[in-house]
Amino acid sequence: MKKRITNPISGISLLVALLFSSSCNYYKPISSSSGSSAKQKIEQINTLSERVFILRSSLGDFLLNGVNIDMEEEELSGFLSVLPEEHTTYVNDPGGKYSYKPGESRVTSEVHLYADLGQDVSIGKTLTLPISKISKIEVIERDKGRSSGNTILAISAVTVGTIAVIAIISSLGNDDSTPPPANPNDPSSSCPYISVHDGKHYVLQGETFGGSIFPSLAREDYIHLAAAAVGPEINVLISNELKEHQFIDMADLLIVEHGDSDEILIDNNGLLKLIKRVVLPKTGTLNQGIDVQKKISSTDNITCSFNDISNPSSINELVVQFDNPGKGRNLSVFLNMKNSHWFEYLFAEFSSRYGDRYIDWVNLQKSKSPDKLLEWQESQQMPLEISVKTANGWIEVTKHNFVGPLMNREVSVSLNEFDLDGPVVELAFKTGFLFWEIDQIALIEVENVSSALIQTIKPYQVKDESQRDILGELAEMDGNYLEQPVIGNKAFIKYQFANFSKEKSYSAFLHTKGYYEPIREYQGPADRKFLSKFNKDGAFSDFSRRRYLEASQFTKSGLN
Repeated sequence: MKKRITNPISGISLLVALLFSSSCNYYKPISSSSGSSAKQKIEQINTLSERVFILRSSLGDFLLNGVNIDMEEEELSGFLSVLPEEHTTYVNDPGGKYSYKPGESRVTSEVHLYADLGQDVSIGKTLTLPISKISKIEVIERDKGRSSGNTILAISAVTVGTIAVIAIISSLGNDDSTPPPANPNDPSSSCPYISVHDGKHYVLQGETFGGSIFPSLAREDYIHLAAAAVGPEINVLISNELKEHQFIDMADLLIVEHGDSDEILIDNNGLLKLIKRVVLPKTGTLNQGIDVQKKISSTDNITCSFNDISNPSSINELVVQFDNPGKGRNLSVFLNMKNSHWFEYLFAEFSSRYGDRYIDWVNLQKSKSPDKLLEWQESQQMPLEISVKTANGWIEVTKHNFVGPLMNREVSVSLNEFDLDGPVVELAFKTGFLFWEIDQIALIEVENVSSALIQTIKPYQVKDESQRDILGELAEMDGNYLEQPVIGNKAFIKYQFANFSKEKSYSAFLHTKGYYEPIREYQGPADRKFLSKFNKDGAFSDFSRRRYLEASQFTKSGLN
């Protein structure tokens, strides 16, 4: 498990989001009335057919015709051709001015896919490309924010990941109701972004307290700062990058001293573990029929995405078997995973159906106890339910909290309290349709890190984006929250590591607590008929599967 990969920004859902959103800087909930869905679908297909796909690689730049996205195989394919001269304006713009002459307006129809093709590329033949090989996508459109009408805007996203490429695409009408129109200025919702200084610049590490969108759901979270330049001073950045109001109670730094080759993990309770042994899965089966053992055996951005459309139920279950290292071992399960961008899109569409009653719904949720809110999430199979098989049958280990869709999170879940005597350790992972993406699963033997090797460091200086002192809000876990109400709010946090030694190796983890509130300005009446369906257990997962099938059908008809 050495040199584990944590993908920077992931989710194949970004691909279709980029292709089909009228603006690609944000997600917007997709909805339409049943009476206009056919017309809208035709319009979308026409728009899509006008897109020109250009494949960028170290072997050259190529035109990709007849693009098809196969969601089941997680592949993109197309007919490889020579790139025409009229589509080289952006390709041949080394100065980065990104402007075009009136006769070069074809550039605004382009979608640029960046990928490592290997050496087996032939002009005139069909190329099949795993989505996980696509490193970046750029959609070109006219920059309406510039005074010049001939300035283009290249909107980029790193898209390492799998099947969530479909998210956000379809404006298909799938319900017998008329939803309120979504505000086109609503960006996607996420959680506070955590970055750390690597000695040269700040590097994104992930999101914190995902899913805590109401005050009563405020919770603690722990993030490994893998890119941290650990020295006498360590710098961390917490920022608001999306349209939400963030509330952060504290931000402590945990520094762990360890051997050069040691790997340290942290669990949901902040307990630090040293990995002593790794056992890879001997089997991995989704819904008793799909072999995913290879997908979950290494961190390679090829994931088990819980998107089995052949399964009669929208609830997906992954069962994994390991050889048992032996009785009395200190065992945990290691997971490299994240929430899907698809789930983010679904929740945005769900919330948009409240229309101008959205604030009333939010206030109602705020009045509920945490137990009531979590009970609904669990009834919809939103958390990742982890169970272990014992002599007494299957026993639930935990229901894992959201970690956000932005980056993979490395997670350790203890199995110590369970009697695992047999030759095989068997674990089950259950969730709603395409809610989670798991890149790697392993059974690990761990050792608790001695408290003598752990230091908790409080921030000694915190400045906001205007250089205002905000240390008081983050110094202690005391309910005095640092508020970040708008996009662009930042907290630059400095920590002093007085005992730092160049001769020693360290790992750094950020310990935070807080919550955030997405800001939405929906219009129109609430769609009560649509919303009433979500009182039923599993309705959100059913909604996800139905939407996915519609998006899949649209993709096939639109791209071919």
